[in-house]
Amino acid sequence: MNFHVSLAQNASWGDLVDDGEALFTTENAWWLLGGVGATFLVYEFEDPEGAVRGLDGSFLDPLFDFGNIWGDIRVQAPLAVGSWAVGSWQDNAKLAQVGYDLTRGLLLTYGVTSAGKLVFQRTRPNGDAYSFPSGHTATAFTTAGVLSRHYGPWGTAAGVSLGVLTALGRMEENKHYASDVVAGATIGWIIGRTVGRQALNRDSAWQLVPTGHGVVLVGRFH
Repeated sequence: MNFHVSLAQNASWGDLVDDGEALFTTENAWWLLGGVGATFLVYEFEDPEGAVRGLDGSFLDPLFDFGNIWGDIRVQAPLAVGSWAVGSWQDNAKLAQVGYDLTRGLLLTYGVTSAGKLVFQRTRPNGDAYSFPSGHTATAFTTAGVLSRHYGPWGTAAGVSLGVLTALGRMEENKHYASDVVAGATIGWIIGRTVGRQALNRDSAWQLVPTGHGVVLVGRFH
């Protein structure tokens, strides 16, 4: 059974509401508890100047630079929507669903991290504003969480590795404290795994389908 829903209607936004409600689980509570504990722990010992000295100019510097690029919402958002669109046009339900999960995850992550920055008002190590939590790191770990749900151990390894590079890259650039990136990683990981929670048992898929009048959101149920 197929049906078409305009992107402007409530069906797609309803999934975001469901995602928000799904965040409140015992599993996520344990992830959050561990993340909060790790954030406070590194806060006690963080040394942003030492981090810059240790990371900047090392043989891994190009990887840290790539991590800074990878975690940028201006990179992640097009990748997410692009995967959704390409999967839809190619009738690849798996890729379309991954892109749809990534898109919802990034929307939630951007909202949570933006709120956190406004609430905590922490100054960055370089003197700029809005340090806590790290949005780049949260974005990268949102992708890691989605990939872990859809692609298992390989997706987890790839996503987390890129997320760690992003976190280290933000510290190497003197843009964030260690506690900022740990908090960002926790937020992103929880949201990413939540939006991708039904990946292994999904019997429906949402796809973007072009029409003569634009693009519609299509739900396919079996």
